[in-house]
Amino acid sequence: MTSGPTPRRRIRLALAALVLVLPLSFGCSGLLQNLGAKWVTRQIAAEFNLDEAQTVATRASVDRLITAAPAALSSKVDMLVATVDAAIAKGFTEEALLGMERQVDKIVDIIAAAIIDEASPILATLRDDQIDFAEARINERLEEAREEIDKPKEERLEKRQDAFVNAVEDWADDITDEQEAILRRFIAALPDEGALRLRADEERLERIGTLMRKHPGSEAIRDALWQEWKDRERWGLESRTPAERRAEGRKAILYVYGLFDAEQKERKRAPPRAPRQGEVVFGRRRLLDERP
Repeated sequence: MTSGPTPRRRIRLALAALVLVLPLSFGCSGLLQNLGAKWVTRQIAAEFNLDEAQTVATRASVDRLITAAPAALSSKVDMLVATVDAAIAKGFTEEALLGMERQVDKIVDIIAAAIIDEASPILATLRDDQIDFAEARINERLEEAREEIDKPKEERLEKRQDAFVNAVEDWADDITDEQEAILRRFIAALPDEGALRLRADEERLERIGTLMRKHPGSEAIRDALWQEWKDRERWGLESRTPAERRAEGRKAILYVYGLFDAEQKERKRAPPRAPRQGEVVFGRRRLLDERP
């Protein structure tokens, strides 16, 4: 469990495509896919102020992502669901949570890699005025995070507590007043790294903007975005390491699950789902790239 504000996405093309791929990639009709592709293309075009040719290229990329996503992701998502179901049935353990982490990492890396491969050639065509436009839009969102950081410490803590309690209530269906009080004390004891995370986002935006204004070509942009993606959990030397934060997250899940009574745990039980075999490779060469 990490504290701090909701992550602000730096690359809006990747965000919009990700929003599309996840909900629309499983069992959608052609009509729904077409409507979704149009919506996402409009969102991307608006974020970057794309011209007609760039918009056409973006739509083609979105269509390729939608077409490839089901076969690439369905078996992996089903396997993850089966793993979670089994953990709920047998009880959560550190080992089970580590296995889930690895599965989630693989899924999001596949999605991110495919999006980066599709986005890079389009991003390489951006003019300086379009880069300025996109950077300003992202800065507007970062300004929201800055305003959150500037709020009183007590207000920020209460907001984090509310978010955590609501998430646990969604998971357990209902919790007691005593459980809520315990959860609020648990969150109060965690470090607030919101300011460090915001600074990391700002520095990342500056690095990408500086690179983009050099117009280095799609290959350099692809490599830079991939590296930024792999380093997304690193928030500077003053923050904890990604491994430390992930360990805290596992601890939080085990702590919360330990608070549940027998009835609450029983509500979470469900038979595991068998995975399906994927048929095609999603994205391009990056998907088999085992970079550290």
